[in-house]
Amino acid sequence: MAAGSGQISSYNNTVPQKRVVTDRIITKEPMSIVAITALGLHNEDKFAFVNTPGTAYDWLEDTFAPVSDTAVSGLTSASTLTQVTVTTSGLFQVGDVILIDAEYMWVSEVSTTLLSVTRGYGGTQATHADTSVVYLRGRNRLEGAAAGNGYFTVVSSTTNYSAILQKTIEIARSNALLKNYGIENVVEREIDKVMDEQLMQLNYMAYHGQRKAGSATTPRGFGGIPTFATTNKNALSSTPALLRKHIEDEFQDIFDNGGVTDLILTSAWGKRKINDFFQGFIRTERDEKFGGHIIDFLMNPVTGDVARVLVDRHCQSDRVYLLDTRYLGYITIDPFFEEELAKTKDTAYYGQVVGEYGFVLAYEKAHSYISGFSTSV
Repeated sequence: MAAGSGQISSYNNTVPQKRVVTDRIITKEPMSIVAITALGLHNEDKFAFVNTPGTAYDWLEDTFAPVSDTAVSGLTSASTLTQVTVTTSGLFQVGDVILIDAEYMWVSEVSTTLLSVTRGYGGTQATHADTSVVYLRGRNRLEGAAAGNGYFTVVSSTTNYSAILQKTIEIARSNALLKNYGIENVVEREIDKVMDEQLMQLNYMAYHGQRKAGSATTPRGFGGIPTFATTNKNALSSTPALLRKHIEDEFQDIFDNGGVTDLILTSAWGKRKINDFFQGFIRTERDEKFGGHIIDFLMNPVTGDVARVLVDRHCQSDRVYLLDTRYLGYITIDPFFEEELAKTKDTAYYGQVVGEYGFVLAYEKAHSYISGFSTSV
């Protein structure tokens, strides 16, 4: 046994000293579910789904008749009356006023893809390339003319699938009996933690979800935003810096296709770049104690509508998503729940947290995303 003389300091009798330990546990990582918070988990009513729940779900979409087509031949002449061959059978009808380049023409007869047209209908007449775009710009029917065939579109469907998220929890009997700093009940604490982890995994899947039908040996999964938003996406090449023009171009593309951008999801870097776009354009009262500014909303330069700008830690660092929330959101098949399973070992608790969810992105032309920009300049 150790002995000594003189002053006894805290460095001598260390064995009986009680440890100073915080009676709480600080999680060193953020709990973040921005996409879920913005889009919601229960969007079944938004899309009027019936016969729910299901492992696959379809949403129905239709379009108006096209207003443009591609010519095939008959335009290299500037004659007064001629025939023009187009691509799509039955798209045009007698009485249509079409525009090719700057020349208007009137359609007097239609035979599948062959149009008989009066040239220079608006006073202007010219030659055109055979591959010119033909635009429908009006309809002037003759009085008393017989009805003809009309072009129609067919309803289409898009399918996504559900994904099962699960994590097992197993707590040894002795572990549950011991007293722990910061943990009043080790079982309840672990269940709460796993619930948060599963929600964050579901949040990631809005950006990374892969659509899989699944089978007895292959898990099904739902596709996220990039799976469906394919028309307006802008993949920047050579990693240039993100510019204000890039975002405004997507605002316009979405508008041109009938969407209304009301939500922008991006990374921390993307948000910094958006803030930078407006440096020098914000008028504030002078305050020498603060520097910088933050942009939480962007005004659509075409319509004046306002879109929220949200930072999501789970968003890819080189992406900005422009979304119309009327047409997307999570679908809940079975909400996250905890259940105890049959024990097979010396355990205080053996169970799982499990849930099943899907994702819908309809009217894909109402959404867009920008990718591939530099995350350093």
